[in-house]
Amino acid sequence: MKQAIDSMERAFSLLSSGESFVPLRFVSKLPSNEMMMLFKPAYVEKEKKISVKFLTQRENGFTPEIPIIQGIILIIDAVTGEILSLMDGEYLTALRTGAASGLATRCFARKDANTLALFGCGAQGRTQMEAVACERDIKKVLVFDKNIDRADRFIREMQGKLQIEMVYTSDISLLNEADIICTATNSTAPLFKKEVLKKGVHINAIGSFQPHMQELDPYILADAKVYVDQIESCLKESGDFIKPIAEGIIQKSNIFGEIGDFCLNKIAGRESDNEITVFKSVGIAIQDYTVATDIYNYSFENSFGHDINLFE
Repeated sequence: MKQAIDSMERAFSLLSSGESFVPLRFVSKLPSNEMMMLFKPAYVEKEKKISVKFLTQRENGFTPEIPIIQGIILIIDAVTGEILSLMDGEYLTALRTGAASGLATRCFARKDANTLALFGCGAQGRTQMEAVACERDIKKVLVFDKNIDRADRFIREMQGKLQIEMVYTSDISLLNEADIICTATNSTAPLFKKEVLKKGVHINAIGSFQPHMQELDPYILADAKVYVDQIESCLKESGDFIKPIAEGIIQKSNIFGEIGDFCLNKIAGRESDNEITVFKSVGIAIQDYTVATDIYNYSFENSFGHDINLFE
């Protein structure tokens, strides 16, 4: 995960510097409205490589042992057009999404943060927790999920992996204990109100990636210092911005800047311990590009024809 977080710093720097070409993703739904398909390309000219990710995502229903998100990532030689590698899109999507929140935590969370509140116990929730724990000394995790059985499985698995105290709860008032909050849900309405938040909290919000989805109270966005993965994508794709902008609660100017601009030292970070910071991400193809090409380059240089897993 530490390596993947470093890869996200490269990703967002390439994005905000203009050194990458990342068109808006193409999203299509089947007529049944129960399956969504996503096509996400990215290109870095100086590296002469292209990545293309194709994903499917079930819209409804929880099926044990079958991930909601499945797909592949291709790495392509931009000169010859050859397909250089094919990788598991489900695993890398969860990895790079968690790593993005890990980078935001590294950049914006208070240094003394030790309590995490996590909304969503799917594959994304696992890597969110792992990434935050890489960057801060997390002592306690408050786990929120509508499915109690899924939350119990999540707690057993992650406690065994990270040896951190974890408590399942549905009591939103406990958020006044949280130094960091991660939201990884399909919610269509805010998960909590601004009034329950602790001063100085940092929020990683990765769930709302379609216009009808919404995880954050817009009054949080109105008062917080808000960073995004890409301004254009967030304004066009996330209900966390589309809905409150349409209602006149916030404006585009409430976005302080892109995380890549912070990595390039173009904008400031947290300026006080009482400041609320938010990182909002819809997921950008350059994230898939950097983590996949980092794995490919490492494997090419070190495996000499043998299988190798960089992240084992």
